[in-house]
Amino acid sequence: MENEAINLFHAEDEPMSMSESKRLESLYGIARALHDQDLDVKSILQTALSMTGEAIQAKHGCVITSGLDNLVQDAYILGTSRDAETERRLWNLLINRGLIGFVHHGHRTIIVRDLTTDPRWPVLPDTPLIPRTGSAIGLPLERAGKTLGVMILIHEQVDYFDGESVEMLDAIANIASAAIGNAVEFSSTRASQAHYQWLFKDSIVPIILTDLDGQIVDVNRQTCTLLDYDYKKLTQLQINMIHRMGTGPIGTDRFASLQDGHQIEFRTSAWTSVGGEIPVVVRARRLSFGDRDLIEWVEQDISPQLELEQLRADLTAMVYHDLRGPLHTINSSFSSLGRLLINHEQMTILNLIQVGMRSTRQLSRMIEALLDIQRLEEGRAILNRKQTSLHNLLATAAELVQPLAAEANQHLQFMIDDNLPFLGVDQDMIQRVVINLLENAVKYTPDGGIITLAAGLVDYRVRISVADSGPGIPKNMHRQIFDKFSRVKYHDAPKGIGLGLAFCRLAVEAHGGQIWVESEPGSGSVFIFTLPLEGELAAV
Repeated sequence: MENEAINLFHAEDEPMSMSESKRLESLYGIARALHDQDLDVKSILQTALSMTGEAIQAKHGCVITSGLDNLVQDAYILGTSRDAETERRLWNLLINRGLIGFVHHGHRTIIVRDLTTDPRWPVLPDTPLIPRTGSAIGLPLERAGKTLGVMILIHEQVDYFDGESVEMLDAIANIASAAIGNAVEFSSTRASQAHYQWLFKDSIVPIILTDLDGQIVDVNRQTCTLLDYDYKKLTQLQINMIHRMGTGPIGTDRFASLQDGHQIEFRTSAWTSVGGEIPVVVRARRLSFGDRDLIEWVEQDISPQLELEQLRADLTAMVYHDLRGPLHTINSSFSSLGRLLINHEQMTILNLIQVGMRSTRQLSRMIEALLDIQRLEEGRAILNRKQTSLHNLLATAAELVQPLAAEANQHLQFMIDDNLPFLGVDQDMIQRVVINLLENAVKYTPDGGIITLAAGLVDYRVRISVADSGPGIPKNMHRQIFDKFSRVKYHDAPKGIGLGLAFCRLAVEAHGGQIWVESEPGSGSVFIFTLPLEGELAAV
């Protein structure tokens, strides 16, 4: 604090009234002193209090900051005291029952003209910190609608604070509030940047920071490890020397999108220092650090994910090629036994053969579904499109599922329009979609329940649905159940691996259609899919 600023306030015997020039000098001195506190909140508060006390010739006062519980957080006192615990109890009393609380909650300056008669000034224990008689003023320290603290000044003279002094003190409070707010924002920004740097350096994923033109300005340790670069070398490169940015409108506009504040995500390959390639998913966004804008590039190595996908593809191929042949042989054997024993007198034997044949057909459909899922996910076209009678397709599917429904004592009913057209579809694939939906309905419908297969034309599309009277499906699962290996989970739910509905979705979408479920828990489910009409249609 500069001596010339303090010397302005030494006229202890001077009356409270000040000239306009002296008030301006006082405000200027306080503002300059607060500016020199180097954005330290504690120094700002203590300086503001001591210089304001000097300016208005008040020997007693405090600045109080409180927490969310309305208890004293910090207290800055005019003068000195050796009894910190008494001080804290005293200021808590003024917060909860006295002037500090009124100022804090009222967000306005309050004057107590006489400490002995004003109800806003409670009876306090004897202490050299506060006189028993006199007057007081409370000033809120606020910034952007938020109360930062309260300044209390006390004078031993009753009705000491006049209009001119209140005007000057309000101006001082505004100056102090601005200085405190700047200090708090600076401290918060510095803490946020330090926290981000800690997260950035120790992150388990590689992160690169570039300027808006793509020049690398910082990288974390994981980036150096992944790309086998040293830090100094990496910070001399452009981001497009680390990974491909893509081609076409998406690639060329990526920097523009980031500069406009959008987040982007794309799959590419990152190049190591020795020329190797690592498959990565890149997530990039624009960040602001004070007055500088940067782009954060998170480089997620997806090599393990791709290896897992290849493992699944190899497993699918193994299942298809190694199991399809033996299963076909088992099915042929059951068929031959059925023909040889068709006149056998023991119906139990024939029933067992029928069960074996249905089971092998079910396994065959699962294997075909695995193969089709792989083919459709790879974007390969449907191979066997031909004009197909939907009536015949639906009848065949229902015929194959009817024995399962009969065993479960379920009733299968039909609501199929007579004018269904021929459609150019993969007959086997769409038939398996219907069979999967019917078999699911059999699984989830209770004994004695009803399953309804319906089909008709709606808005120039064929609409096929399978309704059951089962337990229903929670709304949050309506989309998820069409993903691979996803199933509805609830007590006593039928077991399975969750491929049937994933196949249905891919098969229907490959034909240009849509599939969804309408269901509420306890009210059954209706699985619906649509197929578009084509140009070469013939009425049934």
